[in-house]
Amino acid sequence: MIANAVPRGLRVLLGAFAIALLILGLPQSSFASEQTESATSTSTSRTTTSADAAPIFVGVSGFKFEDLDPRTTPNLWKMMKSGQIGTITPRSVRSTSCPVDGWLGVGSGRRAADEPREQCREPLAPLDGWVSDWDVYSQVARGDNYDAALGGLAEAVPKISAIGPGSAIAAADPEGHVDQWSPVSEDLGHKAAQDSEDGRLTLVDLGNTAADGYSLKDLDRRIGEILASTGWLGDGTSERLKAGRSPVIFSSIADGSDEGSSMQSTMMLQPGHSPGLLTSSSTRQPGLVQVPDIAPTLVALSGGESMDNVAGAPMTSDPSGSWESRYQDVLDRQVAVTTQNELSTWFFPVVATLMIGLLVLAWFLRKNHRDLVHSGAYRLGIAFASMPVSTYLVNTVPWERATNPDIAMLGAVVGWSLILGSIALLGPWRKHKLGPVLFVSVVSVGVLAYDVITGSQLQMSTLLGEPLLIASRFYGIGNSALALYCCALLLAVAGFASLSKKPLMRILIVIVPVLVSCVILAAPGLGTKFGSVPTLIIGVAYLALAAAGIRFSLKRLLLTVGIAGFVMLAVLFLDWLRPPDQRTHFGRFFDSIISGEALGVLARKIGMNIDILTQSWMTLLLPLIIIGVFWLALSPRRFNLSGIQDAYQRIPLLKAGMISLAILLGVGTIINDSGIVVPAVGILFLVPVLVHLETFPRTLPLAEDAVAVPEQRSRSAAKDSTEH
Repeated sequence: MIANAVPRGLRVLLGAFAIALLILGLPQSSFASEQTESATSTSTSRTTTSADAAPIFVGVSGFKFEDLDPRTTPNLWKMMKSGQIGTITPRSVRSTSCPVDGWLGVGSGRRAADEPREQCREPLAPLDGWVSDWDVYSQVARGDNYDAALGGLAEAVPKISAIGPGSAIAAADPEGHVDQWSPVSEDLGHKAAQDSEDGRLTLVDLGNTAADGYSLKDLDRRIGEILASTGWLGDGTSERLKAGRSPVIFSSIADGSDEGSSMQSTMMLQPGHSPGLLTSSSTRQPGLVQVPDIAPTLVALSGGESMDNVAGAPMTSDPSGSWESRYQDVLDRQVAVTTQNELSTWFFPVVATLMIGLLVLAWFLRKNHRDLVHSGAYRLGIAFASMPVSTYLVNTVPWERATNPDIAMLGAVVGWSLILGSIALLGPWRKHKLGPVLFVSVVSVGVLAYDVITGSQLQMSTLLGEPLLIASRFYGIGNSALALYCCALLLAVAGFASLSKKPLMRILIVIVPVLVSCVILAAPGLGTKFGSVPTLIIGVAYLALAAAGIRFSLKRLLLTVGIAGFVMLAVLFLDWLRPPDQRTHFGRFFDSIISGEALGVLARKIGMNIDILTQSWMTLLLPLIIIGVFWLALSPRRFNLSGIQDAYQRIPLLKAGMISLAILLGVGTIINDSGIVVPAVGILFLVPVLVHLETFPRTLPLAEDAVAVPEQRSRSAAKDSTEH
């Protein structure tokens, strides 16, 4: 029977891969993608419509929304109430950014930075029209693998006026020459307005607010001069601004010091545009932009030619709510980022230590308090297994607005873990050996799939989510979420496929959810994760062959790797066929392969993996811990883990699922740029699952008769009758 089903199973497998290739190649076919594209195109059309006057960009460093005050900074306060606002991530090449880094980013539309220094360099005035230290900036840009083309803004918008030392860096051409520059003077407002009305993009540097002795009152006064000269500011008695003549953007483009990074503030005024929250197609998050978005925005507002090779996109905005709600939104974002940054440094080491401590305690109590140990481990195992998905569910509650947001976030994580764990242990599936685990796995997959489809807001600034200060990913699925999704998915399909006796049905139960997941995780506009497809396809290969009753071999593994590589190259190629301004990072990466720049991208990712692995003695131990966990999981007899042995006998595809998990996490470590973080998140989910399975109560009546294939059912029944 199995032999006859093998050819059909292989045909189904190859057909499924063909379907995946077709679906993944469709350009932005999902509803969420269409919705995003529609909203983006509509907003962009409003943003990129050039005004009667050229835009004025005022750049500073170190200014956050918390620095706003209606008495100290009344003009900026009015700008916040009447304009389009958003938090901006100042991430550059290094973990903190200096003013020079920010201005280099404004001029290139990509991450760029000064050479490493103990203290931030103060930008100097140009000498005879040439930017000081330009050769240093160019050399660093050529060697940092971020592919920043310095001088790109000047090439796209030839008519630029620069005021202040830092602005000359952004206004310079690729050789470091700036045509029109002047220092900040008392007639700043008049000069900026005149240049704007003459059609010149005007860049203004008002310094580093993080520097000692900097006066926010003086900053606000100069902003008021610009707003008054451009028609935005009336007699000063109104709490709102009038309709001005020139677009004005105020943004903090760098941290301004090396003492730590934090989210900065951005505000924009456009004639004829309503207040709202800023965003861009590079972040797709309301109220969130990045420094590389500034250059494309200035080019679009100036009516210049589109810049090539930029990492950002024009900032857009839709009207949203009252100024109070918008201001609260950006403050919430900043609180979330700060809280995640503070908690993530110790939360997971503490959780890992707690888990190890409980396991050690259970080991010492196993003889005299066996029932207590088994009962506690059985329940705590499923509660801890619910914790990873709970770190995303915290964003369903407004924990950022609590008096102590760190305590509120931790409380929400614990609360969701207990809720999910209780449902898993009390639901009708509790009598099945894998029932509670299947419940938690399905919830984990469902929550993350829903989040990816609806814009990835649950992943932003949570403990296992995306750290916005690193600016690694603003939408789609992150590496930590991918690891959890894949682990939960493989356990789920292995468990459900074990319920069927028919090889073909088992193959379909394994393959169909994986193919659907490939679409969700990799499609541009949804997961947009290049490494998800090869990770899933190679990882699931062993389980799929086991479901079909086919022996695993090196030749079949290489065939699977080849199929995964072909599918991904096809997706990259299809995205590359689009016009350059419509490509996602898939198409841009394929273009880098053609141009030979892909090696730089890969080198940067490899460097990031090495940095993550070697950042502390704990990360260096992670590979040994991960190997040890899978050794325990795959050799339970050696370690006398009778509960896991029993689970393998009752759920015939579970062990194959564990082997697939080991392969998947290994591939994910190599392909994704988070390196060792991928398997670390996997075992954070897997260890509690193993503890739960090992301590599953033997006294419960089990509904396992349907889960074994005929050969294994007969052996399991014979063993049970012998034991009784």
